[in-house]
Amino acid sequence: MDVVEFDSEHDSIACELNERGRLAITIDRPDSLNAIDDAVREGVVDLLERIDDERVRCVTFEGAGDEAFSAGADVESVADRTPAEAIDVTPLYEVVAEYPRPTLAAIRGYCLGGGHELALACDMRVATADAEFGFPEVGLGLLPGGGGTQRLVRLVGEARAKELVFRGHRIDAKRAADWGLINRAVPPAEFDETVDSYVEDLVSGPPLALKVAKNVLNNAEDTSLAAGIAMESQAFGFLTTTEDFEEGRRAFREGRDPEFEGK
Repeated sequence: MDVVEFDSEHDSIACELNERGRLAITIDRPDSLNAIDDAVREGVVDLLERIDDERVRCVTFEGAGDEAFSAGADVESVADRTPAEAIDVTPLYEVVAEYPRPTLAAIRGYCLGGGHELALACDMRVATADAEFGFPEVGLGLLPGGGGTQRLVRLVGEARAKELVFRGHRIDAKRAADWGLINRAVPPAEFDETVDSYVEDLVSGPPLALKVAKNVLNNAEDTSLAAGIAMESQAFGFLTTTEDFEEGRRAFREGRDPEFEGK
């Protein structure tokens, strides 16, 4: 296991990068249900901005222990901010959403508030069947402030987004999956195997194609159909010039699994 060195000042998160290219980031605050405080925000941003992404094939996020992915933002850390500081809550979520490698939220237990927003910033979400999702901010006189309203409405539609935000109620993993909020809800006994199967597909996939596909997909929502198809066609044309494409062709002809190198 190749462990990424991480400054002790960011000890609210743990991380490791294995030889296959999986960067596993864990919110390590189980005593507070992995609440997201300033140390978590700064730590994740610092890590993703300075790590050599050529070594990374995918990133997974999870919470320490079995009780919570993250029960939300640390309320006291928010209360101590000035209004101007409170506005600057989104860098964590934007850095995660824009990271050029595929990202996966592996969710056990509570996934609420700011923790829910972190999961929404990821490309995919897999949860245990007993996980719970929600935005309780309305009970504090707030609204989701880390991109939650915007990403939520794009995933589940306006009516369901308003229900979650306005009422502040939690929903279970089955309903979250039915609504399209998460990709899979699986029994706890199958969770690790399911996450590993997602990770295996991502780390063995072609890094350049996945990077380009993520960029095209991320921009699809804000692009006209004609412009989106043009963007897709240009990306397709570029990928036909890569060594990974040649490796994929050879592997297909030879009846073997390809070994992509991101070139």
